[in-house]
Amino acid sequence: MSETRTSPGPEGPALQDKKLVSWKEIASHLGREVRTVQRWERSEGLPVYRHEHLRKSTVYAFAKELDDWIKKRQPKDDPEADAAFEPEPDVGDVLLGSENGDDAEIDVPPVQPSPPKWKRPVLAAAAAAVLCFAGYGVYRWIHPRILPPEKVRLVVLPFKNLSGDPKQDYFSAGLTDEMITRLGNLDPHRLGVIAAESSNRLSGKPLPEIGRALDVQYALEGSVRRDGNHVRIDVQLIQVSDQTHLWADSYNRDLNDILLVQDEVGAAVASQIQLALATATETSTSRTAIRSVNPEAYDAYLRGRFYWTNRGDVRKSIEAYQEAIQKDPQYALAYAGLASSYALLGQVPYDDMSPTEAKPKARAAAERALQLDPLLAEPHAVLANVSFSYDWNFEVAEQEFQRALALGPNNPTPHLWYGHFCIARNRLPQALEENSRTLDLDPVSPLFNTVRAEIYYHQRNYDAAIAQARRTVEQYPSYPLAYIWLGSALREKKMYKDALEQFSLGRKLSGGHPVMIALYGHALALSGDAAGARRALADLHGLAQSRYVSSLYFAAVYLGLGDNHTALDWLDRAYKERNDRLVYLGTEPMADPLRSDPRFAQLLAKVGLH
Repeated sequence: MSETRTSPGPEGPALQDKKLVSWKEIASHLGREVRTVQRWERSEGLPVYRHEHLRKSTVYAFAKELDDWIKKRQPKDDPEADAAFEPEPDVGDVLLGSENGDDAEIDVPPVQPSPPKWKRPVLAAAAAAVLCFAGYGVYRWIHPRILPPEKVRLVVLPFKNLSGDPKQDYFSAGLTDEMITRLGNLDPHRLGVIAAESSNRLSGKPLPEIGRALDVQYALEGSVRRDGNHVRIDVQLIQVSDQTHLWADSYNRDLNDILLVQDEVGAAVASQIQLALATATETSTSRTAIRSVNPEAYDAYLRGRFYWTNRGDVRKSIEAYQEAIQKDPQYALAYAGLASSYALLGQVPYDDMSPTEAKPKARAAAERALQLDPLLAEPHAVLANVSFSYDWNFEVAEQEFQRALALGPNNPTPHLWYGHFCIARNRLPQALEENSRTLDLDPVSPLFNTVRAEIYYHQRNYDAAIAQARRTVEQYPSYPLAYIWLGSALREKKMYKDALEQFSLGRKLSGGHPVMIALYGHALALSGDAAGARRALADLHGLAQSRYVSSLYFAAVYLGLGDNHTALDWLDRAYKERNDRLVYLGTEPMADPLRSDPRFAQLLAKVGLH
């Protein structure tokens, strides 16, 4: 059944958008066959969304988005462009049927049984029945029933470094991260692979506890012993419920064959838990693994992944990726990692580099990565990030995000950035859905738990934001980002004393990051402490002598002081800097005092927030 959604603009009246909740409704709306729109969604980015379930996913779309997409779709020269294609249905859905009728991912026409002929003699009917069952048995012997596969979840526990050298920890950690990526590409619709951060945080816990915390059925354990360019990897697959060891193997290889080892492990895991291996047309994994790697380049690449995953020093990850590229100029994955690192460095809360410097470098590295391997998900996600937060080209960003999500459905980063894109576009329920997906992949990540509080804040659901942020702070008391949204939600409820306490804690934990100083100064001003707010401004000016400090932070403090004119002056500077947080002004509660100002309306228009 179709629904409608209310889509309020930042200042305009609410709009009703019809929600189509099955492939049949989507196809009917577009006047095409079901299989045609399914192909469009796969190959051309038709905006269709999914709710994940145990054995399948259900789809939905919004009529206006479909109408906009079809208007912009270019006719294909190929006469078969609109022809039906053969989808790859979930076998379980075909055999068992859907719980929700039209919501099933694949629409299967019902089989109509022939009406019984009761006028025949009972004996003949019985004989016919025996023949039918005999025939069915022969059919099943020739075509055995494939049992409906359930979606399963697996965690790759951090590989142990057995080299005896703690300096080699990055190698085992990076190899773990690579194995997570490799397994995540095996059969994304049936296998969910837990991301590295949750795996790392639960390392050392008893396996049953890990299974309960992450809701996984399988665990892959491993160890690495490296001697120069030779590496020995021992791995074993364990069923979590009874800790049965399902499979184990050892690999002694030269480092330049490491990708082949990863593929062999993936194939063995797939065989054990009955997964379908993705083809080379669906993922870059198979094609990338064909060529051997330069050992020195791979070593540097793993160091880059290590620094990126731990977010300890993004600049070190950049140095490592650059070293990998120097050793192997054709190394697509190193360019992809470099692109992600530059994107991260040029935006809040890291913003250690001006966006005008960081984002073009991110774009260049992503484009080079895709020249070398167009099926990598990560560079598409970076191009999407740059398009919406730097270029303010939301149409291109949407296309790149859809491509990234299709190529890397088990990679949490595209879901994270797409969720922020949805915040900027005032699609907050969808932002929550993307956040749920990241938490499904990385349940104990402090970042993804914090982002949920951020979304509640933009929804102006401050009580939910406070509750979510408090839970995150209680679980991760040393994670500075959580204090931003806890303090911000408290501030909007005019609980200034409590807000200042949270911002002060965040400032200490972050080592005096400019964003914390700005939020603290803004809250001081609102609480009536104008002198304290001006001291915060002085602190920001002092920091700006030695590092990049966004103009947005000065604007925030002046906004708290009620000096809207000066705040807008600083926002104009932030516009020239292409600050990534400008795209959130449409839903940012802090900006409410400016909404009636024509200068602010002009700024929103320039950023594309009409």
